[in-house]
Amino acid sequence: MSEGSAAPARKETGDPAPERQHVSSGITPRAVGIGLVMVVIIVGLTQTLSIRYHAAEVAGEAPPPAPTVFLFLYALLLAPLLGRWNRRLALSRGELLFVYMLMLIAGPITHPYAIGFLVPHTVSPLYYNAHEPEWRLFKDVLPTWFGPNDPTAVKAFFQGGDGSVPWSAWLIPMLAWSSLLVALFGVMLCINVLMRRPWVEYERLTFPLAGLPLALMEGKSTEGSALRLLQRPLFWLGLAIPLLLRAPSALHRYIPSVFEIPMRDVTLLDSRGLSLPWTGLGHIELDVFFWLIGIAYLLPKEITCSAWVFYFIRLLENVTAVWRGTTGEEPNVYSNDFPALFAQGAGAAFALAGITLWAARSHLMAAFRTAFRPQTSPDDGGEFLSYRTAFVGAILGSAFILGWFCIAGMRLGTALLFFGLLLGYFFIFARIRAETGLGMGVILWPKMLDEVMVTLVGAQNLRLPELTALFGLRWLYFGSATGSVMACQLEGFKLVGSGGLRGKWIGSLMALVMALTVPLAFAWTLHTYYAHGGFEALPIGQRSTSMVGSQVYHSYQDLVSTVNTATGPDWRGIAAMVTGALVTIALSTLRSRFLWFPLHPVGYLLANSWGIHINWLSFLIGWLLNVLITRYGGLKLYRALLPLFFGLIVGDLLHEGLWGLVTWATGGRMG
Repeated sequence: MSEGSAAPARKETGDPAPERQHVSSGITPRAVGIGLVMVVIIVGLTQTLSIRYHAAEVAGEAPPPAPTVFLFLYALLLAPLLGRWNRRLALSRGELLFVYMLMLIAGPITHPYAIGFLVPHTVSPLYYNAHEPEWRLFKDVLPTWFGPNDPTAVKAFFQGGDGSVPWSAWLIPMLAWSSLLVALFGVMLCINVLMRRPWVEYERLTFPLAGLPLALMEGKSTEGSALRLLQRPLFWLGLAIPLLLRAPSALHRYIPSVFEIPMRDVTLLDSRGLSLPWTGLGHIELDVFFWLIGIAYLLPKEITCSAWVFYFIRLLENVTAVWRGTTGEEPNVYSNDFPALFAQGAGAAFALAGITLWAARSHLMAAFRTAFRPQTSPDDGGEFLSYRTAFVGAILGSAFILGWFCIAGMRLGTALLFFGLLLGYFFIFARIRAETGLGMGVILWPKMLDEVMVTLVGAQNLRLPELTALFGLRWLYFGSATGSVMACQLEGFKLVGSGGLRGKWIGSLMALVMALTVPLAFAWTLHTYYAHGGFEALPIGQRSTSMVGSQVYHSYQDLVSTVNTATGPDWRGIAAMVTGALVTIALSTLRSRFLWFPLHPVGYLLANSWGIHINWLSFLIGWLLNVLITRYGGLKLYRALLPLFFGLIVGDLLHEGLWGLVTWATGGRMG
């Protein structure tokens, strides 16, 4: 996939510096202390702004809002003051990168789609089974340690009580789920250590999202001198555009008489009034995301072009489905009926994972020899963990997770297949973010893994405890927040490496911070739900407007439906997945043989995953700007305008943060 990497982005992210270059100005006790404090702040802000008020994204997205805004505000306000007062108080570049890395990794762990989703998902079957008689189907096989068994604790979680958390009822579930997450994040860390060298040093992936924090620290010395990016007028112009254009819409929510500039959910086409087969076009909307336009400008043109081109091909597939008589309206993307779009996307994702592993096979074999025969090459002295630790950690962590799945009700073969597919998703989306900058907030997983398992194996061939465990784990793979931890770890390696920081103590500190963040976020999330009127009283718990509120119910409703309509393997879905894999292999082969070939396999995956229906216009705008600027101004103009697009990203994130704080300050009241 690396053929699509853009040369301009490489300079922005920089190359990892030698380990000894800035070690003395990197990991210091104050950097560790500040980093831990910022992790706690990220967890707390997520609880308040994202879970309690549903006012703003805090972290975990791509790009990460709060870490980016904090770094910007430090560079703008605090660094100059510290530099004038006492230069020794100003944080060095290495320290800033280390603190940013810890915030980056903590964000997706505490995200509403991660632990914020896990907690209510574990209680849901214990609460709704009183309202849904069919849910008694799996009551006897649901592991008792998935959630609290005290009916009073369950009712208070959803409906509110005296505001206190029944810790004794939650102790075992909290330990069980926290152990799974810590083991999973440890396996991710070990895999990233093994893949860092081929991706960062050999293929030199561009890490577009790392370009922004590095640009904010461009020209920064250890004395805290001014940052050049903030001295460029184009940056401030870019920052002002989203702040000014989005302010009327934000004010409109509080003062309806203020004119609103429509930039989201604008209907371009509603096909309900069209004749067959054009009803297959469905609802086409226009959404402008300034931060995504900024990222799209940084990306290789082949990826952004492929995203919107394959989106239009996707629309034509839907029209073809109506013409064939498969359906009379826009096909369900999750269905295995033609065109089975998300099944194609799943096949594409697994094919890309296989291609990537195959390309790294020589390095992995050499790393294995180094791990157990230390005199051989490559040397792992500059890695964040030793290769032996990485291999042993990945094996032991995987064994623990497989055992966890088996205790939850899966047979070993089912657990192996599920865990392999899960790691395949985690692995390839970490790679995609490293190469393209596209992560959670832009691209979500195509087909949910419970659906993939049922498609491949067939519900008839899965026992009821296995199906219950699969659907009970939907929070783990729905929305991909948990999987984003792996991508953020890898990006963290790139960032601290660019600051000249290496050493196995960094990997150990990352592991420690993740191990501490999981129980902290779990406990704080419990407090948020119990102390503020219960899950159903919060915006996140609304079934009609919140993904989390919807899925804590529909996950188990889908389980009942799957059991009641159980069949064998679905060959339509398998055929669609194979088609997606073959298309991906063909695109990758064409790109490797013909440098001019304009379509990228990542664009095909984007078009067959959730999110392209709201992101296609931003990709189109970013691609068009990139094409026009490079064609008529060349590489020189492209580089000169980078501050403008960095400003778009920061300005959009700053808008979300400012108005999120307004929502919090007004108690969530609008109008």
